[in-house]
Amino acid sequence: MIEGQDILCFAPGPWDDIWRNRHHIMTRLARANKVLYVEPWAYLHPMLRSLWGGQIGLTDMRGPHLGQAYRNLYVYQPPLWAPRADRFPLRVATQAIYMAFLRRVLKQLSFQKPILWLFLPDMEVFIGRFDEKLVIYHIVDEYTGYSGVSDAWRPILRRMEQQLAQRADLVFVTSPTLLERKRPLNERIFLIPNAVDYKAFAAVLESGAPPPADVATVPSPIAGYVGAVNDKVDLALLAQVARCCADWSLVIVGPITVADEEGQRALETLHTLPHVHFLGRKTVEEVPRYIAACDVCLLPYRINEWTRNIDSLKLYEYLACGKPVVTTDVPAAQRFSEVVRIATTETEFITSISAVLNEDSPALQANRQRVAAQHTWDRRVASLSATIAKRLRERRLLQVREAALREEEEQDSGC
Repeated sequence: MIEGQDILCFAPGPWDDIWRNRHHIMTRLARANKVLYVEPWAYLHPMLRSLWGGQIGLTDMRGPHLGQAYRNLYVYQPPLWAPRADRFPLRVATQAIYMAFLRRVLKQLSFQKPILWLFLPDMEVFIGRFDEKLVIYHIVDEYTGYSGVSDAWRPILRRMEQQLAQRADLVFVTSPTLLERKRPLNERIFLIPNAVDYKAFAAVLESGAPPPADVATVPSPIAGYVGAVNDKVDLALLAQVARCCADWSLVIVGPITVADEEGQRALETLHTLPHVHFLGRKTVEEVPRYIAACDVCLLPYRINEWTRNIDSLKLYEYLACGKPVVTTDVPAAQRFSEVVRIATTETEFITSISAVLNEDSPALQANRQRVAAQHTWDRRVASLSATIAKRLRERRLLQVREAALREEEEQDSGC
């Protein structure tokens, strides 16, 4: 584990969100380093649309705000009244305001020469602004595969990512498919897959704690999906599952942000079915109890550019609870084919739900947990820390050599 470093993390989402890899990584790094988690800098036009649409009000136009989530881990919210603009001269003005406020926070926290940790292609703007000692670009998705990314915007996004990756000292990716796709961008690229807080999930099973109240009354058997409900989830498939498995309860746990029209229609269908239960977003501490309450866990991803490059965090969590898993045929599932049931058709997905429950056994449950126990966040953070430490040593050695060379040149010129 690296120690005594200041880490400036520009996150793609708020801290108060469902936990993703960035939350797990930063909380562990904060055990021996100082971490400032910077929430997203809002863009001008989306912010104005939210203001006009009533999603935010004038009372929300405050900030900046600095809070503390854990020991050594701080969360910074940029001022919403100074959103990120694209065009001159407003771009220069908003950047100046943003950087000035953030530098003040860094001074307040006594940050010096931080490690810059960037997650999105448009974050190159932060490089060189904070006297950083190292730049990390952490790729967690194929961003051009996101729903809503237009054909016109896709090449711009690729170009931004290429420029950022070339300036980074290290590039981390979360899946083997991303590693192959992004390898040409930087020679110092490393695979750091997702993982699980295995102890937290195992503790729930060992304790024998009852299920949460909102799922305790749901009739068994329960097929569950626990995670963000967005456009990568095949909601049409889930709707068909619900229609064909009326003797099962379908439980969906997580926040819903669906923009796709087909997904919205399927969501409406699911809401009309009495044996489908939407339980909403849960805290990171609650998630293990909801997974433990399921008889079978589902990974109903669409097959597209987005899902072909993901490494599903919830898959590790399902396995840590020893649950039978039925999944669509995405590469993330193929890597665990010995412990999950992969369905290549809608019919196969539906029939597999009952099949995996009927064939389940304590031995199979233990094997799933054994696999999950090999993929812990502590191991992942130790791995990326070793990579960072090595690169820091290389940078220091290079700086020493450059200083010696400059001194030698100065002596020669003095002669």
